[in-house]
Amino acid sequence: MSEDTRLTRRTFLKGAAAATAATPLLASQRVRVSAAQVPTDLALLTLAQAAQLLSTRQASPVELLDACLRRIDALEPRVGAFITLVPDAAREAAREAEREIMAGGYRGPLHGIPFGVKDTHYTKGIRTTAHSPLLADFVPDFDATVVARLKDAGAILLGKLNLPEWSFGGLTPGTSNPWDLSRTPGGSSGGSAAALAARMLPAATGGDTTGSVRQPAILCGVVGFKATYGRVSRRGIVAISWTLDHVGPMTRTVEDNALLLNVIAGYDPQDPGSANVPVPDYTRALDRGVRGLRIGIPERSILAPHHPDALRAFDDALRVLEGLGATVTEVAMPPSYRGMSPAHNLTRIMEAAAYHRPHLLANPDGYGEGSPVRRDVEAGSLLMAADYEKAQRVRRRFTREFRALFDAIDLYVMPGHDAPAGITMPGSNGLDLDRIFNLTGFPSLSVPCGFSTDPPGLPLGLQIAAPPFEEERIFAAAQAYQAVTDWHTRVPSV
Repeated sequence: MSEDTRLTRRTFLKGAAAATAATPLLASQRVRVSAAQVPTDLALLTLAQAAQLLSTRQASPVELLDACLRRIDALEPRVGAFITLVPDAAREAAREAEREIMAGGYRGPLHGIPFGVKDTHYTKGIRTTAHSPLLADFVPDFDATVVARLKDAGAILLGKLNLPEWSFGGLTPGTSNPWDLSRTPGGSSGGSAAALAARMLPAATGGDTTGSVRQPAILCGVVGFKATYGRVSRRGIVAISWTLDHVGPMTRTVEDNALLLNVIAGYDPQDPGSANVPVPDYTRALDRGVRGLRIGIPERSILAPHHPDALRAFDDALRVLEGLGATVTEVAMPPSYRGMSPAHNLTRIMEAAAYHRPHLLANPDGYGEGSPVRRDVEAGSLLMAADYEKAQRVRRRFTREFRALFDAIDLYVMPGHDAPAGITMPGSNGLDLDRIFNLTGFPSLSVPCGFSTDPPGLPLGLQIAAPPFEEERIFAAAQAYQAVTDWHTRVPSV
């Protein structure tokens, strides 16, 4: 540690008592950290815990960033979560955050917090590759709206996180699951999930077209949220499918997720799909609990192909929610469910074909070797407008019928994934339930709910969904569950 850093640390500690009295702690913080409890490795702190220490000057942004960088130096060669790291720019931003906080200019709970973004997010002056040779040297001249909002809140961009080429596929080549380095972290936001699980940083973002925030979050034991379509701006995001793509917060706890969504949510007139809907303070929902809430679950026939451990963890989680005062009822899917996945797939590949047409015309051999991207977009380009229109008719019908289910329930809850990381279940398509919420645009959050026994020690998850713009309902239930379980506190021994 440099002499400047030591002096800064002493200055922060000297001002801690006064700052504690002058700066109110975040109302949403449920796990507070006293000065005596500050861990040796600050990278182990959750976002909310780190925010508490920074706001009260018990730790400095420079110290927190250095802790994250040390952990990255130690673990990144084995995990492979990042495509690009920007430590020098991050240190300068941390020093600036430190100066602002010391001068009384604390901006809020993201101030001084390191974060990473999936490498589909435009970052001004920093290459944005989408892990494709076609974009290997692309350096945007503006930040994606999500990145800009995080920076405006005082957060510190630490790097760009790994993904499969152009976000195509449920695996993330080059990234390992911190719970078992021989297994996948999922995809496409696999780098984000792996970095969070390995405690390399406290906050990240991902993209979700077919469960690509929620699935890797489940497989890596963290929290991922695909909010309502239009809730989070997609301006400056490399696309797959304009009407299915979502950008979402990824964190280690539900509380942290609410804090992150508070910052990145909101109307953006530069995103044609953005919804001009008021954004609440999501942390206010965290104490509501689930008493009296009506929970619907899928028919058991839909879940039959799931791994036994996934079903066990799901049933255990339902018992917890019932014990907290919720009621649970099996709900039949509408008849249009049979056409839901085909409608999603047609929409995805036809919109991807439109997006990629310039690349296919200019450099069809520029995609990565063995990548499914060229195959899928060429297939999409061969389909007819009538095929797209038929898919949209099915989409509209299914959305209407699925929305009607919420006349009798408040939340829809299901296993997060059909199996632990790296396991393929015969007769199952583990993404079918995920696709529902991309096709309809309804919000859905994944939260850790256990670990597998066969194979042992792999994270399992629960997915909680609600009608459009009812994210608060989801946060209330997820926080109530997480408050009485400890799955999210466990750390992989990577």
